[in-house]
Amino acid sequence: MTQPSSPHPALNYDDVRRADERSRAQGPWSVEHLKVCWATLLAAGVVLVTVVALTTVGRDVAGAAVGIGIVGLFFSVSAWVIAAVGRRRPGAVLVTALATYVVKIVILGVVIITIPAGGPVAPRWMAIGVVVGLVAWMGAHLRYIWTTKLYYVDPS
Repeated sequence: MTQPSSPHPALNYDDVRRADERSRAQGPWSVEHLKVCWATLLAAGVVLVTVVALTTVGRDVAGAAVGIGIVGLFFSVSAWVIAAVGRRRPGAVLVTALATYVVKIVILGVVIITIPAGGPVAPRWMAIGVVVGLVAWMGAHLRYIWTTKLYYVDPS
């Protein structure tokens, strides 16, 4: 079966079909954004850890790396939990999102309070790693959302 010719010369049906497939590949509870977010986070982490390694000592490097890891772990767990709940009980997503947020903040607080000041991980650089990771992750996630075609009306 051949594709109908486009009434608009700039419209490419292959692009529209790919956008449609990407838009609804896993439904509204997709975790496809994690690939892009992790790639961006790891790139930012490599840059941060390299700069820290060239300018300071080992425990600072460990702190920066742990901070980057915390961001990836926390956001990934949230995405998986919210997606799983959304597939089964969409009405419970808001409560689940708020609960995972509270649990993550409590865990992060416990980590920050219990980490020894003179231990193998520098708390200051861990905090800097968290901030750098947060900015990188959120930037990648926002770009993913802005560039994903979302249909408000089913095109079929």
